[in-house]
Amino acid sequence: MSIRNIKNATEMPVDLAKKLKPKGIKAILLIFWESYKDLMQDKTITITELSNEDDITQDWYGKILMRWQKKNRAMSLRHNNIGPVFQYQDKTLYKGTGYKPTIDFCFRDWNTGNSYFGAECKNLYCNRSDKIKRYVATGVDNYTTGRYGSKSSENAMIGYVLSGNIPDIVNSLVVEINKKAPIHSLIRETKYKDPQYYSKHKRALDNQEITLHHLFFDFT
Repeated sequence: MSIRNIKNATEMPVDLAKKLKPKGIKAILLIFWESYKDLMQDKTITITELSNEDDITQDWYGKILMRWQKKNRAMSLRHNNIGPVFQYQDKTLYKGTGYKPTIDFCFRDWNTGNSYFGAECKNLYCNRSDKIKRYVATGVDNYTTGRYGSKSSENAMIGYVLSGNIPDIVNSLVVEINKKAPIHSLIRETKYKDPQYYSKHKRALDNQEITLHHLFFDFT
């Protein structure tokens, strides 16, 4: 075997989800839920129907960072070069002097270029069809086109539910997502007691199947 073949055989996979494996992805999703509950218990933070999407994300990200550092989750995942990054500019499809798309935040793998597990966050309301459309058009679609996470087989969507109830909003999202002909629309992940779903899609960029985990945070 040549030196080149040895090097190629031992390189880390580009896809962070495959590197983390299901156990690692589950651990990150658990951090998302734990940090949401930390946010809800913080009496210094007030979230209402008028709250700005980016402000909620920034407060939530702060709770994630605290949990990540306090419990040394990087060590528990056995990947010391993985950590959360806020407002990450994805340069994967960046060309020339054009605009670099920015995902709300992600868990970045500093060893493998632009490999990350992303989280894109959207406000959702009762009887606001425009927000349902926006969740898909500027969230789900960014993953399925490869604009976000072009090297990732799994990522996350976070819905901030600011009015109404989650089941009704999920039903509206199913209708909108089905317009895009997914492999699977929103399917409840029953192993979690919290409102977590997943959908599967074919990414237009490379025809690869991808999974999106949908977490809905109740702020009503």
